[in-house]
Amino acid sequence: MGGSIGAFAGYVAAYSPSLLPRTWTFQGVVAAVSSAFGYQVGMLTGWGAGLLGDVLGMRFDPRRLGRGAQRALTAAALTAAAAAAVGVPLAALRSQRRTARACRADEPTAGWQLASAAAGAGLFLLLQAQWRATAAAIDWVGSRLHGRIAWRVAERLVATLVVLTTIVVIFDTVILHGVIQVGRTASGRLDLTTPEGMHEPASPTRSGSPDSREAWSSLGLQGKIFVTGGPDAARIEQVTARPAKEPLRVYAAMGSRSLRGVTEAVLAEMDRTDAWHRAHLCIVTTTGRGSANEWSASAFEYLTGGDCCTIGMQYSGLPSAITLFTDKQIPVVASRALFDAIEHRLSTLPPGQRPRVHLAGESLGAFGSNGVFADVEDLLARVDGAVWMGAPDFTPLKSELTVGRDEGSTVVVPVVDDGRHVRFAGQPWHLTHSEFGRELGPWAFPRIVYLQNDTDPVVWWGTRLLWRKPEWFDGLRPAGSTMARMHWVPFVTFWQVACDMPVCARMLEGFGHKYSATQVVPAWASVLGGEPTDDNQAIIDALLEDIRGSGPRRH
Repeated sequence: MGGSIGAFAGYVAAYSPSLLPRTWTFQGVVAAVSSAFGYQVGMLTGWGAGLLGDVLGMRFDPRRLGRGAQRALTAAALTAAAAAAVGVPLAALRSQRRTARACRADEPTAGWQLASAAAGAGLFLLLQAQWRATAAAIDWVGSRLHGRIAWRVAERLVATLVVLTTIVVIFDTVILHGVIQVGRTASGRLDLTTPEGMHEPASPTRSGSPDSREAWSSLGLQGKIFVTGGPDAARIEQVTARPAKEPLRVYAAMGSRSLRGVTEAVLAEMDRTDAWHRAHLCIVTTTGRGSANEWSASAFEYLTGGDCCTIGMQYSGLPSAITLFTDKQIPVVASRALFDAIEHRLSTLPPGQRPRVHLAGESLGAFGSNGVFADVEDLLARVDGAVWMGAPDFTPLKSELTVGRDEGSTVVVPVVDDGRHVRFAGQPWHLTHSEFGRELGPWAFPRIVYLQNDTDPVVWWGTRLLWRKPEWFDGLRPAGSTMARMHWVPFVTFWQVACDMPVCARMLEGFGHKYSATQVVPAWASVLGGEPTDDNQAIIDALLEDIRGSGPRRH
């Protein structure tokens, strides 16, 4: 009985709202895992209560009830189970549609609830079958030995352990290992490809051009996308109505080189393009396979009038999600190697002739870039500005700033030292006001911006969700936000937000793990010396035109 109640509770909790609308497959996984967890907790709790009842002589035995009462109890249990199987997914469908509308995403169809319930039930039954088989095997051994009570305890504990271990082993040795191997193979093949319509840049201002020391074929897929992206001088002049220079973009990929070799290759490209005499440098820590956020890179080039060099390098052959599990520190190591090398070279230049140094990164790239610095004082002493997007929950520097936020501000949009140097923003107006409308104080240089959407699971997911209610469940979220409709449940919320992550990059800009031109441009304009309220609509419109496919590549 305890196990059934626990499974029922886990099933109901699994269908509660999350940050983003989920597909039926991910909803099925959440429902199955949550139900299995609830079953184990309920079963162990019920069994422990039964043992205590035996000791105290207070154990309830349903067999003492009359036949009619037993039938009524069974009928009630079956009715509740049937109502849950149909009613919970049906109610959840309405909730999922509200979440989709809030994120401007496609609403799930009527078949969502049936498919998710079927997927959840199938996976739950498989886990239960394994549990029962393990328990039966242990019970068979225990029946032939002394100490039956001890063996009954062992039966349940070991069976539970086996099920949990199976989930971990399947994930680690089968799924993760297989994904890593497939990821490496697929990445290697992708790096040999060139997207249709993309060609080797002709301008010497780009890595991969005929003048470059880095061959076009060596850059990998993401490197090719990076060096052919962004505006040229003519485009910048057209949009800003001001004279412009040809922006520099330098990049090096791993290939068979060590991290030190890639770093040296980047510096060689900076030497070749004379990047040291540009007014601005932007060191971009890329994500897993070497991708850089084009909204950010292009905005930087427009706002600096092309008098800049944007720098990137590949440090892994695996996507970010896999890099996170295999070697989470490699983005930090790579960021530090590149930043230290550039910082050392800049120290050899006369102080008045050094370019301003800015940092950028998204997701795992933001984590790596943050990891260069010991604390916020170290950051402010060594850079001229930064724009980081979607920094994960486990980013130490961001966590330090959030914990030390001003009283009355939230973890979603924390205010740090009245916004003196560091500002967090989900919306452009957060750059000038607190989440509750209070105007921030003067913004001194250097300026640092963390962009983070309240619907971005990468920002809010962490292992602490398993057992601790996070601070963003503070009841202060706007009524229309998806976060405001969530309810924290131990274990369940962890899996809900985890299953939001595979779909978070498919959302429209401004939701999930997608950051828009309307967020990025005010952030960079402020960091580079302007104000968040400056009229940069022409640049925003140009970015929308360039990046969404209608702008020609002219490099």
